Amino acid sequence: MSISYKEILNLKNLNDFKADDVTNLLAIIFETGRENKSKKDIIFGLNLSEKQNLENFSDENKMIFHFNVANGWSYLQQLNENIRSDEFWDFNLEESEKQVIHLRLALSFSGKSVNNYKKCEILTNLGIIFNHLGRFSEAQSYWQQAIKIDSSFSMAIGNIGYNLVHYSKILYDNGHQLLFLKFAYKYLNKAIDSDIYEEAKIAFKNTSTFLESIVKIEELKDIQNLENFSIGNTQEEQEYRTWCLKKKLFLNPLNDIIIDNIAGHDCLFLPTITLKFDKPPIYQTIFNQIKQEFVFARHLLFEGLTHKTTHYSDKDNIQLDTLDYAVYSHSSEKIKTTFRICYSILDKIGYLINDYLNLDYKPHEVSFRSIWTLSDKKTKKTKINNKIIETQNWAFRGLYWLSKDLYEKNEEFSLSIEPEAKKLAQIRNFIEHKSFKIVEFGETGLSDNELTYVITREEFEKKTLKLVTLIRASVIYLSLGINLEEKKKIIFQPALPIDFIELRDEFKR
Repeated sequence: MSISYKEILNLKNLNDFKADDVTNLLAIIFETGRENKSKKDIIFGLNLSEKQNLENFSDENKMIFHFNVANGWSYLQQLNENIRSDEFWDFNLEESEKQVIHLRLALSFSGKSVNNYKKCEILTNLGIIFNHLGRFSEAQSYWQQAIKIDSSFSMAIGNIGYNLVHYSKILYDNGHQLLFLKFAYKYLNKAIDSDIYEEAKIAFKNTSTFLESIVKIEELKDIQNLENFSIGNTQEEQEYRTWCLKKKLFLNPLNDIIIDNIAGHDCLFLPTITLKFDKPPIYQTIFNQIKQEFVFARHLLFEGLTHKTTHYSDKDNIQLDTLDYAVYSHSSEKIKTTFRICYSILDKIGYLINDYLNLDYKPHEVSFRSIWTLSDKKTKKTKINNKIIETQNWAFRGLYWLSKDLYEKNEEFSLSIEPEAKKLAQIRNFIEHKSFKIVEFGETGLSDNELTYVITREEFEKKTLKLVTLIRASVIYLSLGINLEEKKKIIFQPALPIDFIELRDEFKR
């Protein structure tokens, strides 16, 4: 293919080109536009991408296509940042949303690809945009996935370290803060010593030098044995806690970065909160409930996934064999119950935030997805509540963007940045109100004249684990978001601090 850049910019569409040529042409437009700081060229390339027919593209081509388009939106955002004084705290940027959509689509087409470098680029960029949007816990997961594919992938390694420095600043536990900084120093220096492009190396070096200015180098390098902690007295408990550690499901920020025994407990709670004199400790009450429901749901999922022997309660429960490999069992019901509880927890998070930030929703109007926006009666459009934007709260912004992963029928919520979100909502609806069937073998989708939603056991287990992981992240963002808000408070009147004691395990009956 021989074509000048000027000729490229005169094209009406790229549908007459081969798939490889399309991805190359878009890459040329976006990279040249970035180098020339030309928003006009980048927007032209994005318009071409929206006209592109991907019907004859292979999964490999689709992966590269969506990765390139995500880059285009990223470059446009970088250029627009210079003309938006409050851009960093804008909660609802089209450029950010498009990046997440296209990077997730790229990842979805990468399953059979042997191009590990491109996979690592996709995962690294997903981590970067998630971190920017306040989903810093999930960002770590993307970078960790990248270095599992290629342990020497420098940009993922460096970003892990860079993220941990900022993540540490919003923790309320001083011990966790120091450990985060030690791991940050380790990852930053590993990236600095690698073959990485100069601009990134300088940024990582500056951050490493900053750490050396606030913590002694000897202490930064000293990471103690993190395995020498108990995870239970019985084999059953140890197996459960080991599973939670490996799946990174403990309500403990340390479990974002390590799976050592030290992270094997649910230590996350609400920080000290300043309340009006006559206000009861309602937030601690709600958070206790949220934690307990999550821990219960997590254990249900563990048992549902690992204990698949016939349960005595299923014996003599006569079922008809409908010859469709349907699963009716104690273990499968545990997974379905986990799925239900997860959505309940999200709404309780919305309930807490609505009162804490005085968002003025009536209790019966609150859902996790509804609290972020207000409806304009004149224009009949919705906009983000200014009370939320004014917080400039990194973790609350993460919760807002996490809410976009959930699909609702309401027209104002019809767009979602999670390609699978509609399917998750559909599953929830059929589990709660309609006919829902888990099968050992077969196809996932509607059947019986759309009266029944059918899903394979393997797929349902994966989706439920993904949902539980999402809930864990939301609880972390809630706790640390409130911590950020409490740090801002200026107390003008005398206040009497109330210290709550830890509820002893023997009382949990």
